[in-house]
Amino acid sequence: MAQVTGTATHDAPANVEQRDRSWLLACAISVVGAVTVTAALAAVFAPGIRSLLLQEDGIIEMGTVLFLAAAVIGAGAATVFWGPRLPLALAGLIGLAELLDETSFGSRLFGFEPLPLHGGGQLDGFHDLLILAFRMLQGVSQNLAWLLVGLMLVLSAGLVLFALRQTARNMAGSTTWLSGHVLLLLHVGLIGLAQVIDIAASSRVLAAVEEVLELNAAMLLAFYVVQVGWLEFAQGIWARKAL
Repeated sequence: MAQVTGTATHDAPANVEQRDRSWLLACAISVVGAVTVTAALAAVFAPGIRSLLLQEDGIIEMGTVLFLAAAVIGAGAATVFWGPRLPLALAGLIGLAELLDETSFGSRLFGFEPLPLHGGGQLDGFHDLLILAFRMLQGVSQNLAWLLVGLMLVLSAGLVLFALRQTARNMAGSTTWLSGHVLLLLHVGLIGLAQVIDIAASSRVLAAVEEVLELNAAMLLAFYVVQVGWLEFAQGIWARKAL
C-alpha cells in the first residue's frame, strides 16, 4: 500500500505538469491563430484600416513590441522569484535582442542616427546583419547569396514543422524533454521565416506576412515565458506539499 501511495504521489505532479503544459500550448496556438485570421480578414475586408495595421509603429508592430517587452519583463521577474533558469534566461535574452531590433537599437526612442548599412539603408537591427551577409555574398557569388537564403528557409520551415509535430505528440499525451520548449522552437522558426522574407522579398504582401510572423513569434515567446514560469510555480507548490 505504501508503494502504491508513493507512486501515485510521484505521478501526480507529472500528470498535472503535462496537463498544464498542453493547456498553455493550446491557448498559445489558439491565440496566435485567432490574431492571424483577424488581421488577415481586417486587411482584406476593411482596407481602410490596413495602413493602421501594417504601417511603421502600427497596430501589428506595436503589438510585437508589447509582447516582446512582456516576455523580457516576465523572464526577469521569474528569475528574481525562482533564481536563474536556463529556459527563462534564454527566452529573456532572445526577447531583449528582438525588442532592441524592433526599436532600431533604441534610435527611434532616443533619436540618434543608426550606422549606415553597406548597400543602402541603416544598420538599425540585428536582422540587418543577415541582410549585410546576403549583400556581401552577392558581391562574391549570387549562388552563394541565395544558398544562404535557401538554408535559412529550410532550417526555419523544418524547425516549425518539427515543433508542430512535437505539439501533436504533446496533445496525444506523449512527452519528451522537448515538450516544454515547443513554443520557443516555434518562435525561432517563425522569426527565421520572417528574416527570409525580409532578405529575399520586396513584395508589399510578403512584407505584411513578415510583420504578422514577427507578431506571432512575439506572442509565442510571451506564452513560453508564462508556461515556464507557471510550471516552476506549480513545481514549488508540489515540493512544499511533499515535505
